[in-house]
Amino acid sequence: MRLLKNFLDLNKRAWDNIAEKYDDRSETPFSDIFAAFTGKLPDKGRVLDLGCGTGLPYARYLVEKGFEVLGVDISEEMVKVASKNVPEASFVQLSMNEITYRDEFDGVMSSFSMLLLPPDLFKETAWRIYSALVEGGYFYLSLNEPASVSDDPDSDVFVNIMGQDMYSRAYTVEEIERYFQPLGFSPVKFNREVHVSEKFGEEHVIEFIYQKT
Repeated sequence: MRLLKNFLDLNKRAWDNIAEKYDDRSETPFSDIFAAFTGKLPDKGRVLDLGCGTGLPYARYLVEKGFEVLGVDISEEMVKVASKNVPEASFVQLSMNEITYRDEFDGVMSSFSMLLLPPDLFKETAWRIYSALVEGGYFYLSLNEPASVSDDPDSDVFVNIMGQDMYSRAYTVEEIERYFQPLGFSPVKFNREVHVSEKFGEEHVIEFIYQKT
């Protein structure tokens, strides 16, 4: 458990250090899968944004669409920036593996933020997400998978972003299914594609929509 906490502390320090600078680099195009997720939510529904970062672009977009948004992030500095960027939303400094909400949200989303969790905490967070959703609620997840099926996801789990070292682990589709479906999540949509950017290089992106049933 101490090792897991060390990973979280490393990431918290990293994001605290780059929060202000990262604010200018948060313009991300919305995917068709994310659009499908928001389209399934009720008007003025409640959405929990896990690892909300600066609040851009997702929290701002969701607020503009009329949703009630709560963002959580492990980084206190990110929460400060997000509160300035999206004052219409609420933000809390909290690690996503510590959320304790029960049947409160119509939607929960995680845009690449769960990459920052080691497998044990990832599994724990999956259960907490299920608990946070209302019956019939939806969960949107995007993250990276290994570039090759022969790659070991645990072989290279440290990255450097804007001069900051942090823990970040790719997850296979099989792992995601193993963590979420036994809880009572039903798969709704899935997408896989390769993204190339100056900021992150080549990423093998997978996206999911699950429904709590």
